[in-house]
Amino acid sequence: QVGFLPARPFSGASPAMACHTAFACALACVVAALVAPGVVGKPTTPRFKWGQTKDLIFLSVIVKDLDKASVSVAWTADGDLTFRAKNAKGEEQALDLPLREDVEETMKFEVAPRPDKWGTAVLITLGKVNKHRWDVLVQEPKKFKGLLDKDWNREDQALEPEEEAPYFEDNTDWLVGLTAKNLDKTLSKFSAVVVNVRYPWCSQCKSQDDTFVKAAKEAKQRGKKEANWKKVAFAVLDAREERKLAKKLGAKCDFNCEYRVYTAKDEEPIALKSKYSEADLLSSVTKFLGPAVQVIKADTDLDALKEKNTTCLGSFSSETSSKYLLFKKVASLMRGELAFAVKFGEERTLEMWPHKQNFSFKFDGTWEDNGTSLRDWVLPRSIPLLQPYDWQMRETYEKLALPLAKVWFDDSDPNPSFEKVVRHAVRRVAKRYIGKLAFVEQKKTTYAHELRDYGLNQPEVYPAFGIASNSSYNSIKYGFEVTPEVAPSAQDFWRDADKAIERLATFCDAVLAGTATEAHESGPAQSNWTQGAVKKLVWKTYKEIESPERPLLLEVYGKYRTETERKLKEAENLATALEPHAELFTVAGFETSENYLPADLFKREKYSSDTEWYWVPAKPATGEARPEIIKLTKPNKDAPIKTVIEFAAKSSGAGISAEEVMQRFEKRMEENPPPATPPPPPMDAMPEGAMDGMGGMGGMSGMGGMGGS
Repeated sequence: QVGFLPARPFSGASPAMACHTAFACALACVVAALVAPGVVGKPTTPRFKWGQTKDLIFLSVIVKDLDKASVSVAWTADGDLTFRAKNAKGEEQALDLPLREDVEETMKFEVAPRPDKWGTAVLITLGKVNKHRWDVLVQEPKKFKGLLDKDWNREDQALEPEEEAPYFEDNTDWLVGLTAKNLDKTLSKFSAVVVNVRYPWCSQCKSQDDTFVKAAKEAKQRGKKEANWKKVAFAVLDAREERKLAKKLGAKCDFNCEYRVYTAKDEEPIALKSKYSEADLLSSVTKFLGPAVQVIKADTDLDALKEKNTTCLGSFSSETSSKYLLFKKVASLMRGELAFAVKFGEERTLEMWPHKQNFSFKFDGTWEDNGTSLRDWVLPRSIPLLQPYDWQMRETYEKLALPLAKVWFDDSDPNPSFEKVVRHAVRRVAKRYIGKLAFVEQKKTTYAHELRDYGLNQPEVYPAFGIASNSSYNSIKYGFEVTPEVAPSAQDFWRDADKAIERLATFCDAVLAGTATEAHESGPAQSNWTQGAVKKLVWKTYKEIESPERPLLLEVYGKYRTETERKLKEAENLATALEPHAELFTVAGFETSENYLPADLFKREKYSSDTEWYWVPAKPATGEARPEIIKLTKPNKDAPIKTVIEFAAKSSGAGISAEEVMQRFEKRMEENPPPATPPPPPMDAMPEGAMDGMGGMGGMSGMGGMGGS
């Protein structure tokens, strides 16, 4: 509380003394008011200490007489940490920490249960973005001198300091040092600036870092002879010292190394994948040497572009048009992928001509977004309708983010005229699905192994056609199989181009709609099954396990099991012995090593060598769910045939005599036995006198009972 002084002086005091006394009292009141509880002054910076493991930062902020309910910890827009609290007197405690490196956005804090010597500690736990040892906690530790300590109790002292090579300092003749302060000046000086954003301790991109320096050196040499290379700079940004700018440029430490390329101060930098050779890197930089958009002044200029490139032409009223600015932004992002041209003076519909094609596309999307609609429209039209594929093109198709349709050709037995017919049909299909599917062709000699995952390898029939949900290895696959119902042969199918196009279009529609059946590795579907024989099921006919018309006595096995020939013959003879009951159930087999095996139904490893038997009930005709599958568990695997017969008789519930079936089976095994196992070859007789050189083995007396007296 603040007290008020009396207005009148003490009696008997002189006027001068009274005035002096009144002034002193007033001053005392002001001072008292400034230091009174509840009055806000300049916040106090609390003490703090830190420790670390490879993954975490432990920060303890210590406040004497902490008001626990007042604690607040948050992030600034730049990623700095802020701490706010009050003590018991209501005095503000504030700590703003510009951290040395990036941390994850999620954090947790708690009031420590035991007090520190400086007061009550608030323990803040932060996850590191880059899992390694930090050299210091904050950007400028000197600013916190006397307040910052090391928490050795929470410090993992086994963490070794990382080697930091003077990368930029060793290459100042070729590289430009980039900082937030000199960014604008550097961009004004050069037409293109290739920026390597790197942490000084990170060694993941060491070989690419070396390539970057070699490319910078070569670019400098070219600049002495070629004007367009003179205005190119290779720059290095220290991601730790320039944390905020580095974060905007996507700084990271992993094997997916890439750079950022600036071409103007008012444009966003463009990502550029790193390369393992300076020639490849310089080739990638070449596309940034000229303008992103070429101004067309005459039709002949446009014709010259179209002759060499896929070309996108925009017509706008002026350079200040909002549509042109979006067009220029997309052109900058897609440098090197196609040619972008512009005419000024009149606004017209944007048009795009694929290279060496006699048709064009006209843009019908929106101009009201940030350019995403235009880029998504241009990107799938910037590649050929159908082109040969190799692994170096993976990045191109990954950027499309579209399902990838593939046609495989048998290049070991080429038929140019027939292949021309096939390509023509596929291009016509591809044109229908621009922006929905991308189409490529692949060679048998290089990519035949892929057919297995599309279920098209048994047998391999060319040309083959399939669709992957994306360009990654683990994409979902769909195989288009030319069955006898579709056409007598693959050649007959493709020669009837109109029919093939409609069939393929129906298949593409099903894939895009999500109604097509996923393809997996599969053996060939059996086409000659008769009652009394084992019905060989494969992934292509797996629905007969999921929804059989009649119950199945199912053998699940791997072909790498021991005595597989004998076991196959046993199953064959068992099916014959059970033929009198074939109307009740079917003996079937599913070999797992050459077929996709769903994890939900059979809890089994794909290449397991065990033999397991199941009773698979028929799906009810009423449409209800199929009853649960029953497994023969005694024994759990490799059951003898007698046990299998007893299991089938019991599961069928039809009063089958297991004894009679067993008799028929044994008789059948005599009539149709498994192939005899050939005896091992006899050992050659040892030549006479072959052991004469071993004497009487008398030297072995030291071996106890093996000789000697």
